[in-house]
Amino acid sequence: MPLTDNDWQDILEDIAEQKAVLLIGPEIMRFEGKPMNRYLRDTLFAQNQADIAYYYERDGLFLFASPEGKVRVARQVKRFYRNLPPDEAILKQVVEIPFHLLVSLNPDTFLSEAFYRHGVKHRFHYFQHHNRANENDEIERPGGAMPLVYNLFGSKDQDDSLILDYNDVYKMLQSAFGTSSLPNKFLRAFRDARTYIFLGFQFDKWYSQLLLKFLSDDAAKDKLIAVRAGGHDADTEGFVIRQFQIQFMGDQFDFFGELHRRCQAAGKLRRLDGIGACPQAVEIKQRIANAELHDALEALHQALVGEEKENEVVALKARYNKLLDDFEKGVLDSRDYRTELNRIIDAMLELVKYVCP
Repeated sequence: MPLTDNDWQDILEDIAEQKAVLLIGPEIMRFEGKPMNRYLRDTLFAQNQADIAYYYERDGLFLFASPEGKVRVARQVKRFYRNLPPDEAILKQVVEIPFHLLVSLNPDTFLSEAFYRHGVKHRFHYFQHHNRANENDEIERPGGAMPLVYNLFGSKDQDDSLILDYNDVYKMLQSAFGTSSLPNKFLRAFRDARTYIFLGFQFDKWYSQLLLKFLSDDAAKDKLIAVRAGGHDADTEGFVIRQFQIQFMGDQFDFFGELHRRCQAAGKLRRLDGIGACPQAVEIKQRIANAELHDALEALHQALVGEEKENEVVALKARYNKLLDDFEKGVLDSRDYRTELNRIIDAMLELVKYVCP
C-alpha cells in the first residue's frame, strides 16, 4: 500500500522533530550484482580457503580453521573496503536528509566518510562485542546539529569488533542485550523514535529479525517502513507485514528520491559544503574522512599560510599533538581522548570553510 500525503507529512515531521531513525542494511549497495555483505564474504572465502573451514552462505558467516586464521581474515576487511568504491549517489541523499540517528549493520565507514566529505559535523561510534569498551557516557545524545552514525555490528577498523562467525553473533547478542547493554544515550534516542525506515534489508536474515524483535519488545511504533531490497519471498514479506505492521515500499532509489524531493520542497534538507568547489578543501576533507588527521592538519596549515586563520590552525595542531602525547602516556582514558578528538575534528571542519572561500 503506497504512502499517502499524510504519511509523508508524518515522516517529514518525525525527521524534523528527531523522531525518525534510518536503519541501513547490507543491501544498500551492490557490487558485481551482489549485496555488499555477500560480496565481502564471497571475496574473503575465495581468498582464504585454507583459513575458512566452512562458509554458511545463507547467514554470511564463517567457520574458521583456527583462531589465527580468523585474525588473518579479519585484518583483510579493512583493505577490502578501502578498495571498494561506494555508491556516492545514495550516500549523498542520506547525508542531506536530516536524520539525527543512523544505525548501520555494516562494518564499513562509508557513511561517516560521506558526512566528512560534505563538511557535516557528526559523531561515529560502533558496538564492540569483544573486550568491550562501550561506555554509556562516551556517546553524546544525537541531535539535529550533531547526528550520530552508529555501527551495530562493529567497524572495519577494529578487527575484534567484526561479526564473522556464529561465536561472534552469540557474543554480540549476549553483550548487546546483557546487563550493560548498548549505550544509554543511543538507546534512548533509538527507542524515543516514532518512525523507523529500513533501507537495504532482507527480512529472512537473522540480523533483520533481530532488529524487528528489538523493536517489538518496546512500545508500538507509528511507522515501520521497509524499502524493498529483493531477495526475500512472499511468505517472509507477508509474515513481517502481519507480525510487525511494516509497510513495504518500492525501489530504494525511488523511495529516497521521493523523500529527498519532499524534504527539499519543505526546505528541510541539510546544507552541505560544495564538495567539488575547491580542490584543496576536498583533499583536506577526504583526509579527515580517512582518519589521516596529521596530514589533514598539515594540508590545512599550508592552505591558510599568511591568512587570518593561520594562528588557529597552529593552535589546533598543538592541541592534536598534545592529545596524542597525553593518550600515549596514559594521562587520558579512551573516553576523554575521543571527546577531545571529536572537538578537534569539528574545529578542522570549521576552518576548512576558509580554504578557497
